[in-house]
Amino acid sequence: MRINPVYKKELKISVRTIRMSLIIFAYNAVLALISLLAFHFTFLGDYSGVIQYSNVLSIYLLIACVQFGLVLFVIPAFTSSAISGERERQTLEILLTTTMKPYQIIVGKLASSISETLLLVISSIPVLSIIFTVGGVEIKDILVLFFVTGITAIFIGSIGIFFSTVFKKTVPATIFTYSTLIILLFGTIIIAYVIRMVSVSAYDTQYYASGATGDYMPPTLTGLPYIFLVNPAVTMVSLVSGQFGDATYLERFLAVFGDVEKHVLNHWFGISIMIQLILAVFLLWIAAKRLNPIRKPRRK
Repeated sequence: MRINPVYKKELKISVRTIRMSLIIFAYNAVLALISLLAFHFTFLGDYSGVIQYSNVLSIYLLIACVQFGLVLFVIPAFTSSAISGERERQTLEILLTTTMKPYQIIVGKLASSISETLLLVISSIPVLSIIFTVGGVEIKDILVLFFVTGITAIFIGSIGIFFSTVFKKTVPATIFTYSTLIILLFGTIIIAYVIRMVSVSAYDTQYYASGATGDYMPPTLTGLPYIFLVNPAVTMVSLVSGQFGDATYLERFLAVFGDVEKHVLNHWFGISIMIQLILAVFLLWIAAKRLNPIRKPRRK
């Protein structure tokens, strides 16, 4: 089996740097500190001597969310300099003169970044295994968590690769990657909330201006919550809440903004994963097209 040369080279170089060692140390130090504090306030702070099963699940949810947040924070740093860094080092032309096609370069860069991310996740297994000391969490739950983290790494990593191809410098590519991530996480919530408030405000104006005395029933925006299908945080919440939390939490959250069809709600996790993968493939395809040195010029 022939390994992608870019992936092989990047992986050998990245794992041997002091930067990667410091990232692994800081990543696990933060995760371990938060885990120990959670155990301390959950068990040592309770003098009743009774261990509540719900407390164990709360610790798992906290560790899972913290790890997911750390992964979201480091992925843009791994991918936003993938192509722009080659330009700055003046080595991109050398890559393009090899027998590798542009999409192979893109895939190799993305695969190396995902491998670095998975290395962080795998290195955190000893921290996550603290949960097994009190039970309540199975290995399959951890594996599903790793799976979601890998899908998120592909999605966010494709955004970083895309901007790294669009911009010639690493700094703007990094800024736009983090900005897009913030928009996906918080911008979608703000946009949905503003649209909802504008709709309610318009209904209130019409309702009181007409002097209506009937039931006050503001309009329900059907389909508005679908914007959260591209939000990795909502995807993560749908997973962990379905595993051990309140299974209706996602439904109550989406109901704040509008109605969602029942079959979409029941398969929210799978649909969101598929949409994010499709967007990732589309962004990588555009990046490969832009990286192609012999692409056809656009007609005026």
